[in-house]
Amino acid sequence: MHIWRMSRATGLGAPESPPAASPPPDQSIPPAPVTPFWQVLLAAVVIVLAGLVAYSNSFHGGLVFDDFPVIKENTTIQNGWAAPLSRGNQPVDFLEKFYQRLPAPLQPPEDGQTVTGRPLVNLSFALNYDWATSHQRDGFATESYHRVNLIIHLLAGLALFGLVRRTLQLPKLQAQFSTAALPVAWMAALWWTVHPLQTESVAYLSQRAESLAGLFYLLTFYCFVRGTQTRPWLWMTLAALAGATAGLCKEIAITLPVMIFLFDWIFVSKKIVEPFWRRWPVYAGLLLAMLPLAWLVQRAGNRGNSAGFGLGVQWSDYAMAQFPAMVNYLKLAFWPHPLVIDYGDSYGLGALPLVTGNFVAMVVVIALVAGTLYLLWRQPMLGFLGGWFFVILAPSSSILPIVTEQAAEHRMYLPLAAPVVVAALGLWRVWQWRALPAALAVAVALGGLTFARNIDYRSGFNLWRSTVAAHPGIARTHVNFGMMLDENGRTRESIAEFLAAKQIKPNYPECDINLGNSFYKLGQNEEALKYFLRAVDQVKNLRDQAIANYDLGNALMSLRRYDEALKAYKFAGERAHDSKAYFYMGYIYVQQQNYDQAIASYLQALLYQPVYPECETTLGDAYFMTKQLDQAEQHYLHAIQEAPDFVDAHLHLGLFYSSAGKYVEATRELSTFVKLAPNSPDAHYLLGLSLIKLERPVDAAHEFEAALKINPNHEQARAALAEVQVAQPTGK
Repeated sequence: MHIWRMSRATGLGAPESPPAASPPPDQSIPPAPVTPFWQVLLAAVVIVLAGLVAYSNSFHGGLVFDDFPVIKENTTIQNGWAAPLSRGNQPVDFLEKFYQRLPAPLQPPEDGQTVTGRPLVNLSFALNYDWATSHQRDGFATESYHRVNLIIHLLAGLALFGLVRRTLQLPKLQAQFSTAALPVAWMAALWWTVHPLQTESVAYLSQRAESLAGLFYLLTFYCFVRGTQTRPWLWMTLAALAGATAGLCKEIAITLPVMIFLFDWIFVSKKIVEPFWRRWPVYAGLLLAMLPLAWLVQRAGNRGNSAGFGLGVQWSDYAMAQFPAMVNYLKLAFWPHPLVIDYGDSYGLGALPLVTGNFVAMVVVIALVAGTLYLLWRQPMLGFLGGWFFVILAPSSSILPIVTEQAAEHRMYLPLAAPVVVAALGLWRVWQWRALPAALAVAVALGGLTFARNIDYRSGFNLWRSTVAAHPGIARTHVNFGMMLDENGRTRESIAEFLAAKQIKPNYPECDINLGNSFYKLGQNEEALKYFLRAVDQVKNLRDQAIANYDLGNALMSLRRYDEALKAYKFAGERAHDSKAYFYMGYIYVQQQNYDQAIASYLQALLYQPVYPECETTLGDAYFMTKQLDQAEQHYLHAIQEAPDFVDAHLHLGLFYSSAGKYVEATRELSTFVKLAPNSPDAHYLLGLSLIKLERPVDAAHEFEAALKINPNHEQARAALAEVQVAQPTGK
């Protein structure tokens, strides 16, 4: 039995047997003891199978929260691979010119969504969308997106397994972990893979940014470790490339040079200056790998008003909010309940008092940071794990305000590795090989919680219901749950949720927009108008300004306040290139008999939404009213070509042909109208009139009778049938 004592060199207990001699500086590091390949393969297979089981019910989850702007509303992943149209001002910078010539998927939206400034994440979604559409599937069907998310996560789990195993086999640690490297790495990677805290980065599609960046972050470390043992030029080059790739996925990659240096100093080198003079090309390569990330960060600025200074949130207030957030992260690492998708935005933090709980959290975090610094000096290996937790969290959880989210569980994707490695090391030290059954039991429990959490992600309704139950004091959760209620036809209940949000956060323009829409659906237009006007006065984000004005236009139009509605629609159309706003502008101009302006508005709508059968049809009507018959027919036909089952297009084209005396063509279109709307008495009546023009009274009588069978009170059909029967007394 070994007697364990603390070793300053590594920070963990070491047996009294003498440590392995370190190689002289001019020799390569000797290879680690060889582990039978079948053992490594078996451990990897168990990790993958455990992940597959834990997430086996996640593949059919729908789009939730940020998934809509990131995927469904993201035109850069839907409009092919050519470079998008010029944004107007011609760039003078060479890099900007180069960037704007890249394919559209590599130029993600710049409105502050999850993919902003993260081109490889956007590219991955474009590949998902392209694969689905090329296989005649719905490009927004989520199954393939979920499968890719899980594959990324499983690969990251394997990368963590390889990293921990090879780290524990490095010469500095061989004496302590010659037999423990494989089981400790397996336990840590297994728990990390199935841990329910990871569900937000896996089951929540738009957080692929976190898992994809995490995968390449871990691969950077793995390649670095391999490079210290063999083929340094190959593996160190791969490390730099993996680091650059991580930077194209998320900004956390900026911490890589610091963490690689700490790793090198603690686990590989003998002196703090040795990493620089022995491996300076590696660090030069890593710094060069960060240049694309630095350019993207500089270009994104405040990420569409979602992160940065001067956006209405003081850095000191944001930093104070991170103390309880980090304590909660640590709590969730060991007791993952409750899990929530939204902890609210960062606005209004300055008004929060420093309550006892927040003060205690601040003391705890400061103590942990101080302890990490102490351990880096006295027991560097444990200090590195503390540094892994705090340094990786630093870009999102320190002083740079992220105004759209005060805290987020997906931020723990990589930092979670630190507590699970500590837990695995501790369990192994206490129980040795007897720890493996206990590790399996823990993995089963964690996997079961992950499986249960995936059920929430199956629908936005379940997700937001559970979030409101867990954190009822967050206004945005009430708004999102209210939206889910409204989508399920429970509009009056949705109003209660929106009003609850207003109680928590009185100045909340997004909530006012939703309240206005709910009252609008209930036909309470004056009440809706009140909330829309309040939202327009308060909202600051350009996209939300356009939404608020569009909704305001709807309410004003329903009240026949056309001039005011036109002003609101024009704002939405010009600011957001909103095709529907221009469409309704055209409708209002038709009501005002201003057909030239109507035509101009409809054409503008088609400019921003080329496939728009409703607009094509109403544009045809406007051309018809101005006696431009060729253009009218052309747009009716376009509408039918775009949507062969669009009823109104066949109806309007049939009436157009009838007015032109083309009764054969009119009968053809109206017959299609009847097939598409067999329960419409008007469809049968209009077809009957066309059949009379073709001198087919018997067929016409059948249509009039069909109209009366559906609606016995259809007086026009009754009168037309009587006329036919008088003219053809033996018609039947």
